[in-house]
Amino acid sequence: MSIDTLWFTRCPAPTAASVAIRNGWLADEFRPDGIDVRSLASSNDRAVHLSHYNHTQANSFRFGGYVPPFVAASRGSDLKVLGVAWPDRAAALYALPESGVRGPQDLRGRRFSLPRRLNDDTDWWRALVLAGYRHALHLAGLSFDDVELVEVEIRRAYADDAVTGSGAGQSLWGARSQFAVQREEVRALMAGEVDVLYSDAAMGAILDAFLGLTTVIDLAAPEREGDTQHGHPLVLTASGALVDERPDIVARWLARLLDADAWARNNVEEMRRIIAVDTGLPEDFVEAAYSDRIYGQLDVSLEPGRVTLLRAKYDHLVDGGFIPPAVDFDALIVPGPLAAARALRG
Repeated sequence: MSIDTLWFTRCPAPTAASVAIRNGWLADEFRPDGIDVRSLASSNDRAVHLSHYNHTQANSFRFGGYVPPFVAASRGSDLKVLGVAWPDRAAALYALPESGVRGPQDLRGRRFSLPRRLNDDTDWWRALVLAGYRHALHLAGLSFDDVELVEVEIRRAYADDAVTGSGAGQSLWGARSQFAVQREEVRALMAGEVDVLYSDAAMGAILDAFLGLTTVIDLAAPEREGDTQHGHPLVLTASGALVDERPDIVARWLARLLDADAWARNNVEEMRRIIAVDTGLPEDFVEAAYSDRIYGQLDVSLEPGRVTLLRAKYDHLVDGGFIPPAVDFDALIVPGPLAAARALRG
């Protein structure tokens, strides 16, 4: 299998890929082989951009949210899960101060914003919102039967907000696209059409600061063994054919990502700048969206606890009707490349 280009895409979140890409490690690794390393954003082809969701671009790596890979696999895309990251990030149920919703005791009978993307095949944000609500209601001793889910329709497609560019480390999803995700939901909140919304990470931090929202339930928590309720794991995936036919290349790619964890611990200020660039946050606001622990949480692993968490999220997607139960979860998890990458690093 001859390769002249390796493609990558990533969500605007702190990951090992952020470090490896911004520092040029991946490009440097494969330049002697005559292999170009390109972001999906460097293409002007919308079909290439959509590979961020459907994983159809050959010889590609993706590092981001767990919803698109599982949906893509359920539709026949050839991909493999190579690792899981579990970064801290702010997450909460929010309300306007004047709503009277101040804590879990005020949630019964309230209207919860539930986004629905009308022109997207993969409604990843809806899936995350539902997972957040389920966790919050569990903590409050309530269920979905105790609240009203109000559909908030969104006609913009995710790809409409994609950013095309050839700059080093260019991501498809910059700050503008990230902060646009909840535009319609915020409008509904301000108009009094809903009482409560879920938000997290950079979006949540910005909304909270700008609108002076009340944190009804704080859902942020550090990684805990066996905790399958909290958090949205970030998943590293790759084209299945690439994994099968060029395991050497995949191992080298992963080895450079594994370098990121140690680097981040020793370069905290530079790591903060990278997170700020990738998420659109001011540097002094990074901790509000994530935490100071994020610098030591760029590790990529398939530890049992993380696989268990990912399996719980897979089950959530099945239960919510986002994917059919026919997807073989275990067949998607491939530990060999990560083991080979660790061996390469000694």
